[in-house]
Amino acid sequence: MPWKDSHNWLSAEIMAPLLSFVLAFLRTIYQDQEPRWARRLLESAICGLITLSSGFLINAIGVHGDWKYAGAGGIGFLGTEYIRTVAT
Repeated sequence: MPWKDSHNWLSAEIMAPLLSFVLAFLRTIYQDQEPRWARRLLESAICGLITLSSGFLINAIGVHGDWKYAGAGGIGFLGTEYIRTVAT
């Protein structure tokens, strides 16, 4: 049973979005981009979700292994404002 394995939480699918969340949260504190804590948490959660979804996208393209989440973590670190700017 995968949920009883103590090493299961170390998988890239879990760690990459979590680390992206932490990185984005620390970045918003350091750069003082968001004045309210709720917005900092939302920005960080969105970056974690961007990391997760881009990891699935990179996997669909055909990149194999944990390297896909290194690229996805870079995308998540850029932040939602940068991704929104590039998308528009």
